[in-house]
Amino acid sequence: MNTLTNWPLAGALLALMPLLLLIAAIPATAGGVEAAIRYRRRVRWAAIGALALAIAATVVFLAGDRASLTIAALPLPGEIGALALSIQVDQLTMALAVLVALVVTLIARYSEKYLDGDPQQARFFRLLALTAGFFLLVVISGNLALFTLAIILTGFSLHKLLLFYPDRPRAVMATHKKSLFSRSADACLVGATLLIGHQVGSLQFDAIAEWANAQDGMPFGMHAAAFLIVLAAILKSAQFPFHGWLLQVMEAPTPVSALMHAGIVYSGAIIVLRTSEFLLAQGSALFLLAIMGLITLVIASLVMLTQTAVKSSLAWSTTGQLGFMLLELGLGLFALALLHLIGHSLYKAHAFLAAGSIPDQLRQPKPAARRRVGVATWAVTIVASLALTAALAAVLGLSVSHEPALIALIAIVALAVAQLVLKAIIVAPGAAGIARAAGLAAIMAAVYFALHEAFVTLFGPTVAGIPDTLTPAYGLMLGLTTISFLFLAWLQGPGRDHFNGSGRKGLFVHLYNGLYVDLLVERAAHRLWPHKVGQHRSRHDALKAQTPVTTTQY
Repeated sequence: MNTLTNWPLAGALLALMPLLLLIAAIPATAGGVEAAIRYRRRVRWAAIGALALAIAATVVFLAGDRASLTIAALPLPGEIGALALSIQVDQLTMALAVLVALVVTLIARYSEKYLDGDPQQARFFRLLALTAGFFLLVVISGNLALFTLAIILTGFSLHKLLLFYPDRPRAVMATHKKSLFSRSADACLVGATLLIGHQVGSLQFDAIAEWANAQDGMPFGMHAAAFLIVLAAILKSAQFPFHGWLLQVMEAPTPVSALMHAGIVYSGAIIVLRTSEFLLAQGSALFLLAIMGLITLVIASLVMLTQTAVKSSLAWSTTGQLGFMLLELGLGLFALALLHLIGHSLYKAHAFLAAGSIPDQLRQPKPAARRRVGVATWAVTIVASLALTAALAAVLGLSVSHEPALIALIAIVALAVAQLVLKAIIVAPGAAGIARAAGLAAIMAAVYFALHEAFVTLFGPTVAGIPDTLTPAYGLMLGLTTISFLFLAWLQGPGRDHFNGSGRKGLFVHLYNGLYVDLLVERAAHRLWPHKVGQHRSRHDALKAQTPVTTTQY
C-alpha cells in the first residue's frame, strides 16, 4: 500500500476524479432558483475538472509514471483478499477515464439548458454527480471488490435518475425491471468475487491475471466464477431477453438516456475487459458471451428497421451494438471491442443530445427513389468486396492463420464495404459512381484495420490477446457469426423482395413489438412489484402538492 508521500502522480490524479464529483453532489443548504443555478454550475465545473484531471493523468502516464496506487485496504474474512481503494494505472484506465469524463461534461452542459426552469433541477444535478462519480470509480478501480461495490452504488444512484419523472408508469416499470436485472448482476459479481478471492487469495485485477496465466487447468469454483462474470456482463449489457428496460428508459430525461446509452450500459463490457486474461484462460464462458451477443445483435438489427420513433430506433441500435460488442469480446477480440466501445459511446452521446435538433434533421439527405438489386449483382458485389477486404487485411499484416478470429472481422468489414457499393449502385448507377464508392469503402476498411492494429499494439499489455487456436467450438462460433451477418446483408438487399404481402406485414408487426418477449418479462416483473406504480404516482402527487413552482428541492 502506498503512503501519502510516495503516491504515484498519475494514480493520485485519477483518484481525485470521482472525489471531485462526489463532493459536488453534497446538497446545498439554500433553496430557490438562484441557488439551483449555482448548484448546477458547481456540478458542471466538477465535470470539467474531472476531465482536466483525466487528461493530466494521461499526460503523466505517457511520460512514464505507470505505477498503480493503493490508498487503503480492508482485509476481508476468510483469506479472500482485501477490499482495496486501489487505482489501476494502465492504458485501459486512461482511455476510459477520459471518455467517461468527456461524456459527463457534455451531458452536464446540455442538462443546464434542458432542465432550465425545472423545479427539481438541483436534485437532478445532485444525482448526476453521484452517478458519474461512482461510475468513474468503476472505471479506475484496480480491485474486483471495489469494482463490484462501485457498480452497485452506481446502480442505486442511477435508479433515482431513471425515476426523475415518477408519474410516468413506463418509467417506473422500466426502472424496476432494471433493478431486477441489476441486482441479479450484482449478486453474480459478488459470487464471482468470493470464488476468485478464495482461490487466488487476492482481488487485485493484476493478481487475478497473473494467477490465470500460470494455470494449466482451473478448479470448478473458478469455472463457476467465469460464468458468473459473463452472466453479470450479459445482464448489465441489456442482452436479449433482458433488454426491455433499456428501451423504456426513454421515459427519463434525455440527458439520463444519453448517460445510460453512452456510458453506464458499458459496465458489463468493462468487467469483461478487466478480467479478459482470466476469462480467456477459462475459455467456455466466452462462448456463452458470444452466443448471447450474436442473438441480441441479429434480433435488435431486425427490430430496429421497423421503429418509427427516433429514440426507439436509437435504443434498439444501442442494444444491437452492445450485442456486437459482447460478440467481439466472446470471440477474443478485446482490443477491437474497446475501439467499438469508445466510438459507439461518443456517437450515442451525440445522437441522443442532438435527437431534437432541427438543424441536424434538416441536414439529413432526402430519401432517393430506390432501385432493386438483383441476386446476381448482390452476390458479385459481396464476393468482390470480400476479395478487396482480404487483400487489404493481408497488406496491413493481419494473419488469419495466427489469429482465426480475424476471419469473422474480415467478413464483417467486407459486408460493410459491399453495402456502400450497393448503395452507390442503387442511388448513383454508373461506373464513375460505383468506382468512387468502392474507393471510399476501401479507404474506410483500411482505416478500420489500421485502427484495430493500433489498438492491439496500444492496449496489448492491458487486455488479453486474440486467441491463436481454432477449436471446433471456436470455429462454429466464427461460422455462425459470418452467416448471421451475411443473412442481415441479404435481408437488406435482394432478400427484401422475398417478404411481400400479408406475410411481410405480419413479420413487421411482430418485429415492431420486439417479438413480445419483453411483455412476458414485464408481466413477471409486475408480479414481483404489484403496487410500485401506484406508490410512485401517489408519492409524486404529494410532492407536487407540497412544492411551489419557484422552489428547487435538494
